Amino acid sequence: MSVDFVRPEVTAKRSAWKLVRDAVAGSESVKAGEYVIEVNPHDASPENKTRNEQRVKRAVYFNATGRTLPALTGIAFGKWPEVQLPTSMDYLLEDADGSGVGLINLSQSAVSEVLQLGRAGLLADYPATAEGVSRADVLAGNARPTLTLYPAEAIINWRTIRRGALTMLGMVVLKEVAEVWDEFERGEEDQWRVLKLGNLAEDEAGTALRYIVQVWKRNSDGFYLESEHVPLDAKGKPWDTIPFTFIGATNNDATPDGSPLYDLADLNIAHFRNSADHEESLFFAGQAMYWISGADEDWATTMQESGVYVGSRSILPVPQGGQAGILQAQAVSGLSEEMKHKVELMAQLGARLIAPGQATRTATEAASDDKTSNSVLSIVCDNVSDAFRSALGWCARFAGPAETEVDFTIGTEFAGVQFDANQMAQVLAAVQAGKLPEADFWSYLRSIGLIAADKGDDEIRDELETQGPAVELDDVPDDVPDEVEAA
Repeated sequence: MSVDFVRPEVTAKRSAWKLVRDAVAGSESVKAGEYVIEVNPHDASPENKTRNEQRVKRAVYFNATGRTLPALTGIAFGKWPEVQLPTSMDYLLEDADGSGVGLINLSQSAVSEVLQLGRAGLLADYPATAEGVSRADVLAGNARPTLTLYPAEAIINWRTIRRGALTMLGMVVLKEVAEVWDEFERGEEDQWRVLKLGNLAEDEAGTALRYIVQVWKRNSDGFYLESEHVPLDAKGKPWDTIPFTFIGATNNDATPDGSPLYDLADLNIAHFRNSADHEESLFFAGQAMYWISGADEDWATTMQESGVYVGSRSILPVPQGGQAGILQAQAVSGLSEEMKHKVELMAQLGARLIAPGQATRTATEAASDDKTSNSVLSIVCDNVSDAFRSALGWCARFAGPAETEVDFTIGTEFAGVQFDANQMAQVLAAVQAGKLPEADFWSYLRSIGLIAADKGDDEIRDELETQGPAVELDDVPDDVPDEVEAA
């Protein structure tokens, strides 16, 4: 078994993950994803191939999923998260991942990832440096802990172990893509980062766990170990735990959770398929066919030789006693109605990700409910908060500040806000359809308390536009079947 082994749980979710990714990305990705069902798939003729290609080109993708995701992220960060860091770790607010993405922006990306796929990973890391790192090196930023966000597709393998009464992470394999440069051109190569616990003999009574980081690569001869090191904490001691945490939509254990956006994305793709059929029906119905009665062979021969022209500036000669007319097909109206119905359902699905208990209720009913009835969005935010608190604690252990108390909490007051979910569905539908400006949507969210009243449109827009992406990683190893994406 090789380092690129992918767990069956990951393989099983790849097609769903890919669907969500495509649905969020928009029209170009959806049309390239072969989601439109072919007409006469047994017909391999060039004519049938062209017909199916044209059906995809004519179809219109109504990107409700892509519009819902930033709307949900905006609601989650309507109020600034509560952050407590040692003074020596304040740099994380401006640069948490070592590439200039701040802590808040990184957490926004984490919420976005979990909403899309129901899973992500967060690693607290420290550079492999020679012994004797000075305090000046730490202060200069040459040696300091960072946080790296991994998308679900990159977490290909893991193993948990029992240590007494504790179940803990014993290994995780992360598929990455490393940059390779010659003098002017950039290339990429796959690599696998292995985080694992090894045993270090302590005494005759037992063994101590030791955290080891390996980086594997592949060449024409197969896989090879490029590097291996044992990270040390601020006291110079090896770690007895892996500073990596899963982030899920339900909880933060190792089992992949379902995608909160999958149902919306799946319905969005179904709407796209309806559009392909509807647009082809309109195209077919719009192609008029002329007919002529009373024609004989001589007339037909004459017309073929001289040509037949139709239109307002042409005269169409007909045989004596004959008639001419147009056959006009009728477009299928049922498709249009079904598409409207799916738009309504998509708005409801988006609203229910916010509503406590995921139920469609009035403001009065919501007000009487127990405030602990959590929405999908609030659970995601709580899980992201828990993961970042753990990761920041690991950063403190790496850096060794005098004050080690940390906190990170994304507010979930929106879970108990009194609002009519039906009205929210209508507003969200308008946003998804591009009929309601973002500024008006944010104003509505302020009015019901989902966004802080003192937060301006520019501030919200800047927060969403500047949220950093996850680390650049490969979605799927080349030698593993099927892809993934979801919604």
